[in-house]
Amino acid sequence: MSFPFRFFSLAGLLACLMPHLAPAQSAAGRLKADSLAAVVRAHPAADTGRIRLLHNWADALLQTNVDQAQKPLQEALQLSRRLRYRAGEAATLGLQSLTVQKQGEYQQALALANQSLRLYRQAGDSVGTGRAYGRQGSVYAMLGEPEAAARTFLAQLRLADRHRDDAQRATANNSLGQLMVMVSRYPEAIEYLQQAKTFSQRSGNVGQLPSIYRTLSSAYSSLNQFPEATRYGQAALQAARQQGRDADEASALKSLGKIEFMQGRYQAARDYLQRSIDITDRLGNRAESGRNLFVLGNVQNRMQDPKGALRSYRQALQAMQHIGDKQGIQMAYDGIAAAAYNLDLMEDAFQAQRLGALYRDTVLNEETIAKVQEMQTRYETEKKEAQNQLLRKQQLVQQAQLRTQQQVIRRRNTQLLAGLAVALLLGAVGWLLYNRNRLRQQLELEQQRQGLERQRAAAVLEAEENERRRIGSDLHDGIGQLLTAAKLNLHALERQLGPQPQGPQELLDNALSVVDESFREVRGISHNLMPNALIRRGLVQAVRDFLSKLPNENGLRVEVEAFGLDDMRLDPTVESVLFRVIQELVQNIVKHAQASQISLQVIRNDDELTVMVEDNGVGFDPQALGPDAGIGLRNIQTRMDYLGGHAHFDAAPGRGTTVTLEVPLQPVAA
Repeated sequence: MSFPFRFFSLAGLLACLMPHLAPAQSAAGRLKADSLAAVVRAHPAADTGRIRLLHNWADALLQTNVDQAQKPLQEALQLSRRLRYRAGEAATLGLQSLTVQKQGEYQQALALANQSLRLYRQAGDSVGTGRAYGRQGSVYAMLGEPEAAARTFLAQLRLADRHRDDAQRATANNSLGQLMVMVSRYPEAIEYLQQAKTFSQRSGNVGQLPSIYRTLSSAYSSLNQFPEATRYGQAALQAARQQGRDADEASALKSLGKIEFMQGRYQAARDYLQRSIDITDRLGNRAESGRNLFVLGNVQNRMQDPKGALRSYRQALQAMQHIGDKQGIQMAYDGIAAAAYNLDLMEDAFQAQRLGALYRDTVLNEETIAKVQEMQTRYETEKKEAQNQLLRKQQLVQQAQLRTQQQVIRRRNTQLLAGLAVALLLGAVGWLLYNRNRLRQQLELEQQRQGLERQRAAAVLEAEENERRRIGSDLHDGIGQLLTAAKLNLHALERQLGPQPQGPQELLDNALSVVDESFREVRGISHNLMPNALIRRGLVQAVRDFLSKLPNENGLRVEVEAFGLDDMRLDPTVESVLFRVIQELVQNIVKHAQASQISLQVIRNDDELTVMVEDNGVGFDPQALGPDAGIGLRNIQTRMDYLGGHAHFDAAPGRGTTVTLEVPLQPVAA
């Protein structure tokens, strides 16, 4: 692998390790920092609450202005030590480590991370310990010490596995995936990163997704799988923009520039890199700007611009020397040597090549790669051994439980076998007797229930018919006679008074009309309550008489047909109940169906009477009625149950309704 491509992998790793620790934002971040500063000023009490507020303020400043973050962290450290608040002191040291790391002071960052780790361990804080391991490993990676970085990342992963902490698992797998990219073990890197993505999404810690996607893009591009690399690079860019992470956006742009560079599209690569450099310069991230400048030098070299490349390499060298990045220094010297050679600056090229060689043996040699692989293998072996031990313990417990259960079963079998046959026989006989008695009782109860239901229905219907007769008779004989007397008196008064002026005569005529209308209404109600036609001429004639009196303002046409009832009368109770059912159905049609035609057929067979009532109205959905059907429909069902018959409704919205009544009967002579 040539040095430009090899440096892309390292630069991708370092770019990934930094942003996922503390992403930088611009205007929104500054607004948040100002708001948190106001909150701190509003909380002057020297307590643990103020320490947490100072941490939040410093974290916001890390995203906008790293240098200003030291002030609240110094106050938080002093207050934590004065209050003997170890957790606050450990968290403060961790944030200070992150601050100086972003400033490129890696040795100081490592010392602070070590102090934070020690305090978290003393406090027994597993979450804080895992976070401290992650910070420690990222500093080792920045210092070009992948072996130490792998050791701390694996320690973080073991701790996360022990506590089943998916957020820490995501962080550790992400860091290990980046480390595998650094040592050119791309399939293993992809496996770690896919696990990191799963844990990140499962824990809701989506802030790491830009870093994970970006490293996946780097791994796939190193395998020359450029479509997949581009897909993950674009995903990283989109996630960074959605979350407002400017530093992650800069790193994603650089990754996309790398992909374009490796495919020979140098102009597009330079555009991506320039956009990335603009962001890192604005954020004041000197380390990331230096790496971007080195990659830009590679692109300019391929674009036959050795002067621009030499300028970019030298600027990158200054940044790498400032932050102490051994790998970056070596790569920058190699780039300067190549650019100087292309410009025929042989002395400069030789000097840069010699200085680069001094650093080459200190980074990423085969022994380091082997040690990283060995630690990875040791972790996997320990993990499998722990799983095997747990499985063996579970098997031993299961075997012991099985032996105990077998002993109990044998003892119980010995005790039960002696009386099993007798118990089965007695149980069978007892069950048969009990079941027979229970079935007989159920049958008797059901018969009693049905009998009571029939008696109740008969009593209700009989009482209803009697009440109808009484009310009809009272209306006819009482109110009807009174109205007749009133009419006769009004006629007599008219004769006695003789011709009257127009006003009094109109009043008298109106009074006579009202009495006549009242008499007709009372007579109609009386006949509906107990039609004379039903008593004298039977069901069919009563139905015809009832239907002939229906209002026909809307053009309602009625057809009545009877078959098999010419010389036959039915039982009076059957006729009365069926007449009420037909009356209820027709009234429902007139009220609700908006029909223009009603067809009614009465068909008498040997042992059954069938009544069909059809209309061409709007119809309805019988299933939609449910248990809350109207009183009229419930009355119909009750009357049909009393007769031992059935009512079938064939209806649907928009196609009318057909109701079929089926009643078992015996003929009665006319």
